[in-house]
Amino acid sequence: MDSLQLVPVGVIHSPIWSRKEMPALGVDGAIEIFPSFAEALKGIENHSHLLVIGWMHAADRSVRRAVPRKISPDLPEKGVFALRSPARPNPISVTVVELREVNEDRMLEVSFLDLIEGTPVLDLKPYQPGTDCVFSARSFDLSNKIGKIAPERYREDLSRAAVGYHGEYCPAVAVAVRMMIAATHSLGGDLRRPEIIVSLGPDPCMNDALIGITGARFGNGRLIIPDDWPGTSVYTISGPKITLEFSIVSIPCEMTQVNAARDEELFLLEVKNK
Repeated sequence: MDSLQLVPVGVIHSPIWSRKEMPALGVDGAIEIFPSFAEALKGIENHSHLLVIGWMHAADRSVRRAVPRKISPDLPEKGVFALRSPARPNPISVTVVELREVNEDRMLEVSFLDLIEGTPVLDLKPYQPGTDCVFSARSFDLSNKIGKIAPERYREDLSRAAVGYHGEYCPAVAVAVRMMIAATHSLGGDLRRPEIIVSLGPDPCMNDALIGITGARFGNGRLIIPDDWPGTSVYTISGPKITLEFSIVSIPCEMTQVNAARDEELFLLEVKNK
């Protein structure tokens, strides 16, 4: 097969014009579907989330191997098929967005959009949790990588994992992310390691965030409901040698207040050696 013919069905309208400026959780934006494809949108309003297939038109198509410099320039070089880099032979992007509204029959207002202004859209598909989400999927132990990436980038990675499971970035989730950053420092690496055990606490939003970040499930034996739940007052994260108990001091109402607060204003951490 020497060639393929792809026809853009729409275009991205985003406040972000450069990939380097894109926030970890994406932005609010719009997908404009061209008039000749408008009838293909019938019924799309029945879906809360969409898979957007885009063509990253600003990407370098000559790249075969790269260092994930946006994460850390100290990480080893990999082939682009083992990376999520936009630079690749065929710069196709797959991103999940939340569909908020359909305007004028062909303008889709969306959230969590991580494509820049003017990106051609190749296709849309409804997101199906049972098919498109593999929560039990595993990667290699990221402990070495975590030790090299910038703190802000690590916070963004944890936030993305938490929101992917919980559905929104609320203050309680933001506090849980801060807790898991502290847990990473104490436990020394990847919180998705099989030896990390999570015991649920009282707040449902925070519990969702902890599950999303750690990958703990009943099926893999890493998720525990304490005997006094939901009356328990602590969230427990255990490793082979230590147990961490987090007690909530406060969950501010606004995200800006969470970001401005010190850890001790949000939670207390007690470390117990086994």
